Amino acid sequence: MNFTYFMSHLQSKIQLQEKWQIEIKSRTQIVEIKRGSLLLYPNEACRHVYFVCSGFFRVFSIDVDIEETIDFAATDDFITCIDFFFNQKRGNQGIICEKDGVLIKLNINDIWALQDLSTDFLRLCNLILQEHLTLYYSEKGLFRKANATQKYLYLSRRYPGISNIVNHKHIASYLGVTAPTLSNLLKSLLRKTN
Repeated sequence: MNFTYFMSHLQSKIQLQEKWQIEIKSRTQIVEIKRGSLLLYPNEACRHVYFVCSGFFRVFSIDVDIEETIDFAATDDFITCIDFFFNQKRGNQGIICEKDGVLIKLNINDIWALQDLSTDFLRLCNLILQEHLTLYYSEKGLFRKANATQKYLYLSRRYPGISNIVNHKHIASYLGVTAPTLSNLLKSLLRKTN
């Protein structure tokens, strides 16, 4: 079921011949993961990209014992520590499961091998990367101009229920505000809806 779901997601981007679908299946793993488990530890080389079939995940960095939230991923997202994935160096980033989930795991060597097999895979990787970059620059523009409330509202539309899944200090970190500021913001939004 999970691989079929993953393939239909890929097929929505580019039609892959059956032999290439079989090749992808042979090079992927289905991973079930529990809340609180780490997919990637800080100071570990990032060798995988994950497709989220279900669950919720958070990318974070640790600098001088201060943890900052960098990104989130939910169903239909791809997740990795992109800086350290492409340069294959150890980094200060990690990935943690915030809600039990199922992922499709792809190793960087398998991705390169697939790209060598067919230009379809190269086109597919480029399409996924373009999609990711487009979203990144759209969010960057929004976050540059928006106030904390607008940022939070965007985040809660993108990830419905996030405030019930992720500790508020991690959401505050992502938004670039303090936890008390986020708490006041949430109280204000709650008063407006009542």
